[in-house]
Amino acid sequence: MKQIQRIWIAARIEIQWAYILWYRRRGEFLIRRGVPFHSVILQKLSRKIDHHGLIAFRLQDQYDTMFTLS
Repeated sequence: MKQIQRIWIAARIEIQWAYILWYRRRGEFLIRRGVPFHSVILQKLSRKIDHHGLIAFRLQDQYDTMFTLS
């Protein structure tokens, strides 16, 4: 059962980082296109990156607590 949990949490971490990287690429593209830094769309992307980043860090802490310290 622990092996399944390990795989599940690791997959969720990877998914969160994929979202973060995708949103960052989208933001960089918009900045190159000349969208102002204070635009609504870049603010939304920033909030999405923050949200997924917090989830990824929480899952990484959970993974470390459950599997590397035991």
